[in-house]
Amino acid sequence: MEELYQKGMELWETAEQLIKQHKIASSEGRSEMVSYQKQAVECWLTAAEQGNVKAQYQLGYYYCNYGKNSNKKAFEWYSKAAEQGYAPAQYELGFLYCYGLGVPMNQKMSRYWYEKAARGGMAAAAGILGDRYCEGKSRNYKKAVYWYTRALELGIQGAVEHRIGWCYEKLGDFSHAIEWYVKGAEKGIGDTAYHLAELYETGTGVPKDFTKAIEWYRVSAKLGYPDADLWLKENGF
Repeated sequence: MEELYQKGMELWETAEQLIKQHKIASSEGRSEMVSYQKQAVECWLTAAEQGNVKAQYQLGYYYCNYGKNSNKKAFEWYSKAAEQGYAPAQYELGFLYCYGLGVPMNQKMSRYWYEKAARGGMAAAAGILGDRYCEGKSRNYKKAVYWYTRALELGIQGAVEHRIGWCYEKLGDFSHAIEWYVKGAEKGIGDTAYHLAELYETGTGVPKDFTKAIEWYRVSAKLGYPDADLWLKENGF
């Protein structure tokens, strides 16, 4: 059934090329695109019904993004793939449960599937779990640190180091907070460098050190953070 799945992907890519080449402005071009899409879905459906997990996922994606009022069908196909351990489908189930798409909203089930996806290697799922524990109703900074760290290990992009530092700061662990803030600043996160400067300027969690504060304000300004540039100008640097 892998061949049918691949054939479906090729047909879908052909339809996408028609769009990119602006060939669907005419009725003939649009009909050709729709024909390729229908053939792709037929291939995926045949493969999915015989248990091909990638075809099941692709059908879920199709119904979620292209079907009309098809979130329930998307949920059904994502569920089949998720139950087979396919992490991308588990991630999508977490999303559907989170926003009540095709299924009643259920944050407990959303978290369950995001955790499954994260443990299956989905960096984005680990990042979402970190956000939930850092900012959500079920706030737990230790768990947030765990999932943010896992997200980094899985290759997530973004200012995750800053968030880990923030969680440690909220836990009162300024040693680890500073460590992660420095990592974030060295990675090029301007507001992280700015926050480091604030900590040294005010002596929050660290010995007050105006020289280090100026150094970090300058780093932040070089990284394009406007508040740092303003602080330096206002203070004559």
